[in-house]
Amino acid sequence: MRHIRWLLGIIGLGLVLTSGLIGGAMFWFKREIQPTSVWEIGDIRSATFLSTDRLVVAGSEQTTIRRFPDNQVLKIIPAGGYLAVHPNRTLIALARQGQVTLYDLERDEQIATLDCWPSDRSIYPMSLAFSPDGSLLAVSEAHHSRGPKVQLWHVESRLLVDTIRIDDAEASVIQTVAFSPDGTYLVAGTGPRGVWLIDVAQRRVEREVQPYPTGSIAFSPDGSRLMLGGKTIRAYDTSTWNLVYELTFPDPVRDRPAPEEFFLSSMHVAVSPNGRWLATPDRLPPSDSFSWFEPGPPRQTIAIRQLIDGQRRHILSGSPIRLHQLHFSPDGQWLIDVGLSTIRAWRVAD
Repeated sequence: MRHIRWLLGIIGLGLVLTSGLIGGAMFWFKREIQPTSVWEIGDIRSATFLSTDRLVVAGSEQTTIRRFPDNQVLKIIPAGGYLAVHPNRTLIALARQGQVTLYDLERDEQIATLDCWPSDRSIYPMSLAFSPDGSLLAVSEAHHSRGPKVQLWHVESRLLVDTIRIDDAEASVIQTVAFSPDGTYLVAGTGPRGVWLIDVAQRRVEREVQPYPTGSIAFSPDGSRLMLGGKTIRAYDTSTWNLVYELTFPDPVRDRPAPEEFFLSSMHVAVSPNGRWLATPDRLPPSDSFSWFEPGPPRQTIAIRQLIDGQRRHILSGSPIRLHQLHFSPDGQWLIDVGLSTIRAWRVAD
């Protein structure tokens, strides 16, 4: 009888501990804000807001204009790739295999093709950015044969204005580009290291912002802050280009330390239109292994932070495996996470 009581006591203690762990996990997950909507789309190369109630989603072969947030397809464009939206919101650029297609949404037709580099059968990531006044289009491709070069095209004439090279022996490709809000600078992230500041008017590289790589660039609307994604997310004061703060994350258990480039496609940043909020991952990308403490596949949660100091205010439930792009809607009321085949949307109103 004594042994039976002892065994029952051990079982009871185990049940109490198990329920405590489950209860703690449930409490943690309740803190995470679940998405308002989830779109299963399929092949996605890039996506962004066209307007508050329109989303443009580019796959490898075609692009769709979708009503937001109900996901009704409004238009199908027979071209795909990597995407940029003109400031007038009626023109989009789609880049794929060294070429850029300019598509006029009002006329519903392709109006030009820019032959940036010789076409390649493989699809390498391309980065596009229109200048704030819409006169220039910056184009880069993360292809070793292109080198660390960014092209500047005149949008109206469709002519190549200049090609700017990053003169750094360690820079092999340009991975991402973005204009400052006033159009004075173009920021270029090179691989495997380095972020560079280009003077647009002078067509020259002015300085290196940081020696670390980035896969995501975001300015505050007033241009006072530059946010750079990466294994460490950093904020810079654009009046001095000094570091204001940085966000570091515990590294998940790995057999060996992952290179910096491993994190570039999943450690993205986005700044809200009012300049108040910063969206970032809340953890480094997980390994693809099973976890007893998370239901379903591993996830990369999202944090909504104060832009001024990086302090976390909310946790969003995040994306299976890892993030790929983060975008605020033009009215600042929504945040979307763009995955390889899924788009998740959260309401983030103050």
